[in-house]
Amino acid sequence: MSSAPDRTTTDVETARQRDLFTLLVAVGVAVVLARFVTGFARGGGIPAPVLQVLAADLAVWVPLTAGALWVLRRASRPNGAGDATDAGGPTAPSRLSFGLGMGDAIAALGIVIVCRAVDAAMSISFFGTSGLSPAPTLGQPDVVLLVVSAIGVCVVSPVLEEVVFRGLFQPRLADALTPRTRFLAVLLTAFLFALLHVLISSPASSLVGFEIFTTTFLLGLLTGALVAMTGRIGGAILAHVLFNTVAVVLTWPR
Repeated sequence: MSSAPDRTTTDVETARQRDLFTLLVAVGVAVVLARFVTGFARGGGIPAPVLQVLAADLAVWVPLTAGALWVLRRASRPNGAGDATDAGGPTAPSRLSFGLGMGDAIAALGIVIVCRAVDAAMSISFFGTSGLSPAPTLGQPDVVLLVVSAIGVCVVSPVLEEVVFRGLFQPRLADALTPRTRFLAVLLTAFLFALLHVLISSPASSLVGFEIFTTTFLLGLLTGALVAMTGRIGGAILAHVLFNTVAVVLTWPR
């Protein structure tokens, strides 16, 4: 006959697996919707550029937000996994901390410098340019389009993606692994994070896709390691925001 602690541990493991599955489904749906919306827009289904950007963003944001809210809502229930304990103590994944200390901020700056340097080096090696210069434009640029795109790229996407990947998926995956294999949670989460960006960006060539995958994998690896060491996602969010903002500022039409 099973004891109450055994049943509690089993419930926690089942809930954790359900959370991971939910987040994976959310990522999968985001990829499918993003590719569908992109193809639909390119076919003339969405003529206005601003609406194209919003539709493409929402195709990713809505599934990820729904998955994150479902996991957070379940974890906040009185009988949820976040309130259960086992032999190792309370399960930590449901405790999402947005804390940001001075050490987190310094680490975030270092992560941005490393990732941007690697990205620029790869771009110069492949294409002869860093890719961080303003694109030539004919006439007056569409300011509304630029602002809408910048808000999505520099604010909404980084925060949402870090919550989903580093705040929810990575710690739950780590908790499902043994102490010796827990580092795999950082690697696998970074891989999924990079794969998402390649699939939704529809790169023009294999070299572009390789660059996107490598850079985002490195970003995910370093931010994931920071979160694993500190237990906070504030530094990861800051690094992601700054990483994207650097590209937006340097490529802003002048």
